[in-house]
Amino acid sequence: MTGRRTLAAFISLTLICTSLTAQERKPWLSRTLSNIGTFIDSLSARGIDQRYIEVPKKPWQVMLRFNVNDMDLKSYTLISKEQFAKRGIDGELNWEARVRPHASTNMGLWVGYRGYGLGYSLSISNNTGRNFTIGATGSNFGINLRTRKFNTSEMDVRLWGHDDNGPFELNDMLELYEPVTIRSTIFDAYYMLNGKRFSYAAAYDQSVIQRRSAGSLMLGVMWYSTSLDYVEPYNALLIQALGDVGRTSIQEGSIGVGYAFNWVPTRNLLVNVTAMPMLAVYNRAKVRLYESNYDLFLDEGQTSPTGKKAVPDDKSWMQDITLREVGTSVRHANVSVNIDARLSVTYNIDRYFLNVYGQLNNFKNSIDNNRVRLTDWFVNASLGIRL
Repeated sequence: MTGRRTLAAFISLTLICTSLTAQERKPWLSRTLSNIGTFIDSLSARGIDQRYIEVPKKPWQVMLRFNVNDMDLKSYTLISKEQFAKRGIDGELNWEARVRPHASTNMGLWVGYRGYGLGYSLSISNNTGRNFTIGATGSNFGINLRTRKFNTSEMDVRLWGHDDNGPFELNDMLELYEPVTIRSTIFDAYYMLNGKRFSYAAAYDQSVIQRRSAGSLMLGVMWYSTSLDYVEPYNALLIQALGDVGRTSIQEGSIGVGYAFNWVPTRNLLVNVTAMPMLAVYNRAKVRLYESNYDLFLDEGQTSPTGKKAVPDDKSWMQDITLREVGTSVRHANVSVNIDARLSVTYNIDRYFLNVYGQLNNFKNSIDNNRVRLTDWFVNASLGIRL
């Protein structure tokens, strides 16, 4: 009996201590969150001219976001006489491929506190894909990260050159046996020289409201990376046509100086235009090379010195094909000039707001006998509320 009473007393004491500890922790947590909120509030309002920029009393922004993404990726590869000679063939091939997938449409949410927030959206179109964004804006700076992933099975191709049978040329739309997986990441950061009267946040996350027209010179840095993955056995012949390249990744670091202008033609309406030429000071491409047991460039019945067989007219080869990685190649390109351009329209209605904005990026990479040009753009349409 004594043991039970002792156990009951111990449990009661433990519960009382736990309750007291929780009561002590709650004010500490509350104070910590309050201090963080106060610090963020100060960043949003620091040094601004309130005749030009209004900081809403309600700090949270919640947006239902509709997003359309598209890209135009054009690549050129020269398969030289030396590469063909390894197969026992006298020839040369110029290969130009263009990936223009159908626009990807996504829907999701963005949630932020005074411009510090994140968003996630999923594809609602035929293209499978997803987008993730995270951003932070203050009175004179902006930081954004956007990632995207999707698949496509279509490619426009043009090839020309000559082989043992003479010159040839082909223009066609290629339907791939297996889709190409494309991933891209864009990170950018900006510093506004006129953060007192101009607000980047007013145009792109609506954490503040621009009341009068103003512009600003801006400094920016950008990191861009993209990768294309063709590596599926059924794409073995495509990989051969690309010079044995099965995976390509490109990283590019840029710096720039530009100008942004917030135009307020009437109360509650804001139009922003931003343009920044950028100098790509770091440009790196890495390719992974693969080979298979069938060769696109051999005539039926032939076998190459490496032991590869010609592709039969029927599709029987598809059941027996093998694909293996045989090496990597890293190359650095020269300095190049790219462009970062944006346009935004915002309308505020009390605690609600509507926003549509778009961004256009153009990237180029030229290394040895390979060239890549990518035009990437997206449009966001948002319906938001401040809480």
